Amino acid sequence: MTNQHDGDEPEDDEPAALPAAGSVLDEIERGMPLQPGHLHALSEPNPDLLQRIMRMWSKITPERRRDVLAALQHEAGEHPVLDFHRIYLTALRDSDTSTRILAVRGLFEEDRPEIMRVLLPMLVEDDSTDVRVEVAHTLGQFILAMEFGLVAEDDAETLIAGLRDTIEDVEQPDEVRGAALEALGAASDEATAELISEQYETGSGKMKIAALRAMGRNASDGWLDLLIYHFDDEDPEVRAVAAEAAGFLLLDEAVSPLVMLATEDKDNDVQVAAIKALGEIASDEAERILNRWQRERHEPHVREALREALGSVHLITQEMRHGQGGRPDFADEEPPL
Repeated sequence: MTNQHDGDEPEDDEPAALPAAGSVLDEIERGMPLQPGHLHALSEPNPDLLQRIMRMWSKITPERRRDVLAALQHEAGEHPVLDFHRIYLTALRDSDTSTRILAVRGLFEEDRPEIMRVLLPMLVEDDSTDVRVEVAHTLGQFILAMEFGLVAEDDAETLIAGLRDTIEDVEQPDEVRGAALEALGAASDEATAELISEQYETGSGKMKIAALRAMGRNASDGWLDLLIYHFDDEDPEVRAVAAEAAGFLLLDEAVSPLVMLATEDKDNDVQVAAIKALGEIASDEAERILNRWQRERHEPHVREALREALGSVHLITQEMRHGQGGRPDFADEEPPL
């Protein structure tokens, strides 16, 4: 038997227990450094704790409120079992614009219909363009859920109508209308495809770019030729958006044009968009090209884009190839980047 001497640390330290939620609120209110592990105690607050959070919220500065929301979102990203949605909801009516933006972002992964019903009026009523844009992006997640049959028919109709009304409201800033178009773009109905085409053909420059993004979210093969056409656009933003959207279509036919864009375009952002699009497609051909490029010497922005793209490929292909034998090989010739 080995004795543990005074001052020696045990071999297997057990993790410290969570502090009481009330103590964590005291730390927040007193301006103490935010302890990530302590914030876990605020997950799924009961009604009494939520009332105390609301009372505390008005006593701390906007900067502190933003710090708290950012820290909660970081912890939720690291630990998906944590649930802070009730706290985000309490912050949606905050007087500080940046705080409201963070609150909306915190709800991005939510699929509860009651949250959609809270957010939809903000698309019109919030006095900040930036907040309304963020709301539109988050509502886009509910469109995706709708496509998977996870939204009740009545809620789906209300959501589509709200987004369409926003798109067609010329009094709204194009930033908001464009974000609403991107959100609605994930809907697979014919009316949405027609609306995308209409905004592409007749809308402002911002709406045209939003329409290109919506084409990618729409995931219809028919958009590919139009997106590739814009790989030669004189505006690098348009080229980058078109590349990103082409990647979202997940078509092998997009690989060669994207390779050319990544190797021949002189704009860094366009190169990055094309590389990441190849990672989204994640075909055998795209993966082999990305791996070959990674073994070569490149500028930092290209190396980082390759790292992210291959990370995306590996996540996708692990499941896709399991028991499926993969896709057939293509020619071994790949252009240098």
